[in-house]
Amino acid sequence: MLRSVAHRTWRWVIARSNEAGQALLFVLIAVALLMSIPLAIATTTIDQLPQTTRNLNWDAAYEAAQAGLNDYLQKLDLNGGYSVYNRSSPDGNSAFSTWVQASTTPLEYYSYTPSIVPATGLISLEVSGEAGSGATQVVRTFDYTVRPNTSLDDVYWSNYETVDPALGSGYSNCAYYYGQSGSYPPSSCVIEFDSNDTLDGPVFSNDTFRMCGTPVFKSTIESGNTYSTSNYVTASGCSSSTPNFEDGQPTGVSNTPPQASIPSSDPGYALSYGCEFTGSVTLSLSTSPATNPTTTLIAWSGGTLATGSQSWCGSGSSGTITLSAMTSGLIYAGGSISVSGSMTGALDLIADNNITITGNLTYPTANVVTAANGTESDASDALGLVALNFISLSPPTTSGMTVDAAILSLTDSFYLPNWSTVPKEGTLTVFGSIAQDFRGPVGTATSSGTVSTGFAKSYHYDTSLQTLWPPYFVPPTSAAWGATSYSECKAGSGYSVLGTKACT
Repeated sequence: MLRSVAHRTWRWVIARSNEAGQALLFVLIAVALLMSIPLAIATTTIDQLPQTTRNLNWDAAYEAAQAGLNDYLQKLDLNGGYSVYNRSSPDGNSAFSTWVQASTTPLEYYSYTPSIVPATGLISLEVSGEAGSGATQVVRTFDYTVRPNTSLDDVYWSNYETVDPALGSGYSNCAYYYGQSGSYPPSSCVIEFDSNDTLDGPVFSNDTFRMCGTPVFKSTIESGNTYSTSNYVTASGCSSSTPNFEDGQPTGVSNTPPQASIPSSDPGYALSYGCEFTGSVTLSLSTSPATNPTTTLIAWSGGTLATGSQSWCGSGSSGTITLSAMTSGLIYAGGSISVSGSMTGALDLIADNNITITGNLTYPTANVVTAANGTESDASDALGLVALNFISLSPPTTSGMTVDAAILSLTDSFYLPNWSTVPKEGTLTVFGSIAQDFRGPVGTATSSGTVSTGFAKSYHYDTSLQTLWPPYFVPPTSAAWGATSYSECKAGSGYSVLGTKACT
């Protein structure tokens, strides 16, 4: 009996002892696991720190490049001719040749190199941004297309809303803004928008607009007149004025001084990349081939090619230029240009005197696209007409004219000669943009705003002019500069603008 009890007691003690041992083992395992978790977390964190730092530096390198872009744009804003400076021709700007510190926390640097694109005259700015050091250093490089704000941003742009004094002695007192000086300008100088006018695109003037009847403005309309808070008024002698502002009432904005001269570098660019004529020339444009055209043939006559002209310009006193054969579609004439026809591609005609449009100037109809919101664009074609003085219309019929172009009269007007005595000419349709120092008259209207002589107006903005420029188009004085597009190039310090450039 005692033996049996003792045996059972011993077995119970042994069992309890085994259970305690197992419990201790479980506790030790749990403790080991708990200790290993922070160690694993710490190890993982330490392993990921370089990658995390590199990710942060990746973003910081982009910010550094943006700082470089902004620095260059500020220099252009202060000096529109700053584009002549680069690494080969520096002006003391360290960013052309070395890293310039942009930030201390985090440590960021930038460097850049600009160049003029021969085909367009726009600036290609390559900017490298650097962040970090050692194994976590990041260098990123971007290629920006840089251009100034110009009259190409508007379907209509003017400095004065009055007749050009150069059009006759009766207009000698027209060089006044509304509100500038008492009774000036006199009513005989004023040009108005009337009931037969439709402007489909942004409209700007440094003057106050005059209205009569029911003209239609489909986009913004802005006045930069510093002499008056009135952005528009009813024209003198008008019986009623109820303009239709579809995008809101006209607003007051900053004054934008016009450009008054052709850049001195343009004849040289034309000689090197396009064609230069020393005097006046007549141009007839045609697309080729006739179906699905891919280029423009420019037949010229009556001009004299400048010494050193490129072979594609031809020779003698006449010839035909193939636009696609030129490095840049830029034609400069030291005198005047007469032009008409159809074209495709990017072409800029610059005259040191006047331009006369002797017939329709059109793009291929298939290239003009109308968006769902009604805006129009042609991403394939851009014709620029730039004259130091007048750009005039010489309609071959009275059934209207169409001009697809960006029109810029630097010191005078875009106008119809004898506008007050010619018959009704139909509708003047412009697809592109119009800019002029003085507003050019293209007709007259009755007191109710209907056409009496000349043209009714239908102006439509080509939204592609935001990114597709006529080559070497002339910007206004003191224009603000900005980047219209960019692409990222190959990353790495060896491919920065200070190394083997990644963008070329």
